[in-house]
Amino acid sequence: MSIFNRITYILSGIFIGLLTANAQELLKPLGANINLPTTNAPVKSYGVAKTNSLTPIDLPIFEDFSYSYKSVYPSTNLWLDSNVYINHGFAIAPLNFGVATFDGLNKKGYPYNLYASVGVSDNADVLTSAPINLKQKGAYVYNATSDVHLSFYYQAEGNGDAPEPNDSLCVDFFKPRQNKWQKVWGKAGYNPTATDTNFYFVKIPVLDTAYLDSAFQFRFRNKATTSGSLDHWHIDYIYMKQDFSNLDTLRGDVGLVYMPTSFLKNYWAMPYNQYNTTEKATTFRNYFRNNYPAAEQANYKYIVYDEGMNQLNSEDLGTFDNPGVPSFVSSGYYTGLHANPTITISPFPTNMSVPTNFKIEHITTKGTTSASNDTVIELQKFYNYYAYDDGTAEVGFYLNQYAAKTALKFKLNTNDTLKAVNIFFDPIVEGNLIQGSSFRLMVWDGNAGTPGGVIYKDSLVYPTYIQGTHNVFPTYKLTSCLPLTSGTYYVGIQQTSNKGLNIGFDKNTNHMDALYYDIGNGWVQSAIKGSLMINPVMGCADRQVGIKENKKTSEFGLYPNPAQNNITVHIDNDMLTDTSIEIKSALGQQVYSNNLTENNSVIDVSQLENGIYFVFVSSKLKGVSTQKLIISR
Repeated sequence: MSIFNRITYILSGIFIGLLTANAQELLKPLGANINLPTTNAPVKSYGVAKTNSLTPIDLPIFEDFSYSYKSVYPSTNLWLDSNVYINHGFAIAPLNFGVATFDGLNKKGYPYNLYASVGVSDNADVLTSAPINLKQKGAYVYNATSDVHLSFYYQAEGNGDAPEPNDSLCVDFFKPRQNKWQKVWGKAGYNPTATDTNFYFVKIPVLDTAYLDSAFQFRFRNKATTSGSLDHWHIDYIYMKQDFSNLDTLRGDVGLVYMPTSFLKNYWAMPYNQYNTTEKATTFRNYFRNNYPAAEQANYKYIVYDEGMNQLNSEDLGTFDNPGVPSFVSSGYYTGLHANPTITISPFPTNMSVPTNFKIEHITTKGTTSASNDTVIELQKFYNYYAYDDGTAEVGFYLNQYAAKTALKFKLNTNDTLKAVNIFFDPIVEGNLIQGSSFRLMVWDGNAGTPGGVIYKDSLVYPTYIQGTHNVFPTYKLTSCLPLTSGTYYVGIQQTSNKGLNIGFDKNTNHMDALYYDIGNGWVQSAIKGSLMINPVMGCADRQVGIKENKKTSEFGLYPNPAQNNITVHIDNDMLTDTSIEIKSALGQQVYSNNLTENNSVIDVSQLENGIYFVFVSSKLKGVSTQKLIISR
């Protein structure tokens, strides 16, 4: 599918599609993944892994990706590559905490092929196991009657984008002596119904004796449109064992399946100096799943640590209501606890004087047993910004109306200054990079319960995308710091074109009551469950966040800037020897290069689209100097 033409409309509950073709607030698939360090890479070529030096793994093998709270890559204990995205946000109604997601993005969160043809599926992600010993274990020699099976669960689309019929998810087995991969299972893409949130069970027998070798491997792979975060498949509960009975469809456990809700009442993160006891949540919610066939007893507690992992507080909420956690097949997710579900402790100090974070360890135990998914760690940030979102985006939110305004509500508990806004823009808009559309940072008062009078309107700026970073939003600084007294405000943008500026949208935290938009008919509260990734940055007294600008004085002159069709680059006489110029886009793509041989060189930039570029002048004597260039017509 094409990232530019397909639009996902999502509403309450399990995100039912909007039915009106002229809806004003819209969602669409992403072109990149903010939670991965971005860089471009070619399409994956499925070859034979070199595994001769690796020690084979013995059966049984189990993988549930429950470590997604600490890593976005597959564990190196079992997997040889890291193309898939390990996460706990894309799946709907998962089997446990964490899944592996296959899409059209490479391991760095960027499209395999930014300009892939619409509707064409190509090789995309692959997840290859380490060598597995299917030859001999102890005195036992594997044979054709060993009844070895590989099983797993899969879900199409989830919180992402549905794979189309020419997309697919496949499983291959490796025949070591023949040095050959053999496809043993495949599923063509399809569009699940709005109520289909199932994970489907697959069980594949190992029948061919050519697989019975100490260097056996299996792999998952998908075909997808490789121009964005598209055509999603999510897999979980990979299980390979001998003597696989019909009852071995799901490994029994009781544990969390989603990240618990925030211990803050209104936000996922907030400035440390704005926190007080009124911001503490009085209750929170966990979603437990019991994968046993009957109710099971279990215990739950949480522990709060400071940034240095020193324990601050803990609360044991005891055992679940008798007779225990009901089986998921009969009751679905379980949220009830025998103990009072309110937060009875003060998890965070109220006298924070510097930015910091706290780690909340959520622990579920069943008797004396433990499993890999018993513990989930949540990071509570108190830096210098507000955020409703959890830092990850599943789709992009946009308005396709000229001069449309988007605003998020925030409350100051004490006087402060607004110095910047962090915004994650998806880097692709209608076949072009985001740098082609400008916007203005805006602030409105909140006295009326909706965005009121304009109290700040900044000059035109252009979206940027940070290449080679991990989970960092670009920072857009205000032209001048804005002093604000305590109270409610709305912070957002006004776009200056009818192009949809895709802003990252988090489907796993719901703060639609704080999101408003105006397409010319007045402010309307959002009807889409989720959280927009716009984060006001507070404190002009050098509390830094985001990207620091290079303050070094440039070794060359650049004017006019902003420019339209031509720019003049001025260099001094001592730079005339062996000097070159290079212009790159905000995504790092080279758009111009040449040598400079005179003091004032006029360069034609009329072929460049509106947006932000970076000019690099390199000389043998002075080294490399950089300036930002804005093209605005």
